[in-house]
Amino acid sequence: MSASSSDPNSTTPTPHPEKAIPSPHGNVPSTKPPAGGPPTYSVLSPHRRRMILGIVAVAGFFGPLAAGVYLPSLPTFGKVFHGSTTAINATVSVFMAVLAIAPLFWASHADHAGRKPLYQVSLAIYIASNILLATLPPNLGALYVLRILQGFGAASGLSLGAGTVADVVPPKGRARAMSVVLLGPQLGPVLGPLLGGAIAGGAGWRWIFGFLAITCSTLYVVLTFCLPETLRSIVGNGAVYADAPLILRPRWRQPCVVDPAKYPKAPPPTLLGIIKLLRYPPVVIVSLNAAILFASYYAMNVTFPHFLEDYYGFSTTGVGVSYLAPGLSLVAGSMTSGRLSDFHRSRYTKNNKDCPPDPEHRLHLQFPGILLSLSGIIMYGWFVRYRIHVATVIVASSLTAFGMTWVFITTTSYLTESFKKTPATLVALASLFRNPAAAVAAAVVAPLTEKMGIGWCFTGLALVELGCIASLTWLMANAKSMRKELEEREEAENGRPNGPVGK
Repeated sequence: MSASSSDPNSTTPTPHPEKAIPSPHGNVPSTKPPAGGPPTYSVLSPHRRRMILGIVAVAGFFGPLAAGVYLPSLPTFGKVFHGSTTAINATVSVFMAVLAIAPLFWASHADHAGRKPLYQVSLAIYIASNILLATLPPNLGALYVLRILQGFGAASGLSLGAGTVADVVPPKGRARAMSVVLLGPQLGPVLGPLLGGAIAGGAGWRWIFGFLAITCSTLYVVLTFCLPETLRSIVGNGAVYADAPLILRPRWRQPCVVDPAKYPKAPPPTLLGIIKLLRYPPVVIVSLNAAILFASYYAMNVTFPHFLEDYYGFSTTGVGVSYLAPGLSLVAGSMTSGRLSDFHRSRYTKNNKDCPPDPEHRLHLQFPGILLSLSGIIMYGWFVRYRIHVATVIVASSLTAFGMTWVFITTTSYLTESFKKTPATLVALASLFRNPAAAVAAAVVAPLTEKMGIGWCFTGLALVELGCIASLTWLMANAKSMRKELEEREEAENGRPNGPVGK
């Protein structure tokens, strides 16, 4: 793990001229910047960067899609696989558990060995598991095993995507780029149930997995030929691809073409190394805050169909359509937060040229997101309690979704800016907080609403979110000094500073 003590824009030393390095695409152009300027963060063309962001956004789409597309057919799976409702529902829990834990494996290895090989291996596992699910005879044990493999393969998308963004996008545009990459994971839960119901109803349950295998295979081909390696400890600012065509010759692994002293490599992944990340309080606090908001959102999500059907008389199809409102709010919150965060950072940089912003400069933008989320949670509970018009319930759910994803964008941007050696691992660690919190919320919300009532239950969740404001206030006052202490300690241990990051 490595912490950056200041904004990458503040990197001022000019590197010494470097000799051209042989590569598959010819000699690597010199990365020497104009005299007196900082090194360019990424020399990749805007077209290539947009293509990279698009590929990783689609890769992140398949994990949540596999979770959502499966849900409408749960009763069918119970009949086909001769399993009880509890046994079939457990296949969902197993998938989500793997989706929570496996990103740490993919991300930690990708921060050390490279992004592209991990994308290829994980997506190959995902495709193979879907092909087997679509073709093998029904067997409940096989369903469990293959859902575990499916979740393991799908788990790489979000964390590797965050690492890829940190590789190719400088901090001044990172929040906006993260909001684009997160469109994939956010659209998966929105479109999954709609697609799953349509496919299973029209072509049968096997074609759910056939659809996933075919569409992901298409992505795999595009990724193999168009996604370059981006890990900075291997390719630096991407000069090796500066003159390369958009369609690349496939290769398993890109050789290192940078000076390790300037672009230090993350240490090999170990369980102890991952646990050490938790010793740094800001990581725990921002991850825990995001987990609390996500748990509240998920508690609302699992009660949504029950109340819409029982209190408002919605059909199953109507409930599915109603999920579009909070789903679209996730997208809107993500895009708005990313753009505002980058705009605010850019304005600060313009007005304070001698004092570039620290990563913590983004954190104050979490306050409105937390307030929106807890407001939506309170309104949802009491609107349902008194059966106020269903439009108000949908608006409340949308506010909760908007606030939750607003905070998630700033959290992800903060982690990738503060820890430039292991951005993917940190995002995976945040996911490890978030998904179990959602699973616990989904398990306890039903008994809590029965004992406390829907209004007081969700008021309690809002009060827990209110605690996030206190922890965020403390973090803004102390995170910068803790980050600098961590960097000084790591530099003393490693004997060298962190590599350049450029503008």
